Amino acid sequence: MRQYLEAVGGPISEEAWEATQSIIVEQEVTAGTLLLENGKVCDAIWHLVSGAGRFFEWHDGEEYTTHFFVGPTFFTNYHSLLSGEPSEFNILMEEESQLQILPYPLLQGLYGTHHALERVGRRFAEQMFMGEFDRRRQLLHWDATRHYEHLEENHPEVLRRFAQKDIASYLGITPVSLSRLRKQRRTSKG
Repeated sequence: MRQYLEAVGGPISEEAWEATQSIIVEQEVTAGTLLLENGKVCDAIWHLVSGAGRFFEWHDGEEYTTHFFVGPTFFTNYHSLLSGEPSEFNILMEEESQLQILPYPLLQGLYGTHHALERVGRRFAEQMFMGEFDRRRQLLHWDATRHYEHLEENHPEVLRRFAQKDIASYLGITPVSLSRLRKQRRTSKG
């Protein structure tokens, strides 16, 4: 975790790192664990050491996957975390996963005494914003084929590790349409 934090925000003193370690909660969860439920307030930032999960929400009785994540990475519901409002989506672990939890109220306390951590938090927020902005642009401008090509080129692990129904939902198509799309892609590459 320290390497990632320093890559994001620059050097962290030994004192700041020890303070950070003092608030980290280690957790192992099984596949199917719901970390954050729609309607609950998010109060943590998670570091996924290993495993995989996804964000999904319900709309008109249908489940829609909005994000996939594979360890090692950080994730949270930043809107709920910062606003204190209930989450509008769920965070579900799809694989057995090892997590390190940073309770946000405790992390905020560290920001006041360790400015390097505050800088890391700001940079993390900037990265989250850019990721959400890119996802919004993709949703507005890309069709399912372009989304799938992007996954193939940049995130092939998603295509290997997640269920076809969840990938189809992410692409905004049915599982049958995804099967046809995959077949077309194989044929065009062959």
